[in-house]
Amino acid sequence: MSARGERVRAAVAAADYARLIAAIPYAGYLGIGVEHDGESRRYRMPYRDELIGNARKPALHGGTVAGFLELAMQLDVLIAEAQPRLPYAIDFAIDYWRSAGPHDCIADCRLIRSGRRLAQVQAECWQQSRDTPVAFARADFLLRAFDDDDTTPVPGD
Repeated sequence: MSARGERVRAAVAAADYARLIAAIPYAGYLGIGVEHDGESRRYRMPYRDELIGNARKPALHGGTVAGFLELAMQLDVLIAEAQPRLPYAIDFAIDYWRSAGPHDCIADCRLIRSGRRLAQVQAECWQQSRDTPVAFARADFLLRAFDDDDTTPVPGD
């Protein structure tokens, strides 16, 4: 297993979310954080000027919002699994409801189903109020066990 794959596995086993984020470069770049209250997890992407896609509004780039939601769903699958397996996106759909302004993005994920090989997840993204969602996403993930193959990428590669 690659060194990064081992860091991901160790971070998941220890429920060390900061270390898990650090092991996934794109998650680290976006600054994603995991907020856990004992029962549920919430994911946060802090606002930064460099994430703006339309400076006239200003609005976050749609790809940034999509990337955040996909990573949040992957992280949710990794964290929720009793025996962590690497989630690879095989289908992803997003519905944008409004522009994401210059504020932090927050996501709640819901693991719909996790089977032997596939996981299905939904996510909702909002900023200042959950009553005004920015986007909804759905994804199917292929679940692969951590193995000794150094060529196996981790999410975010």
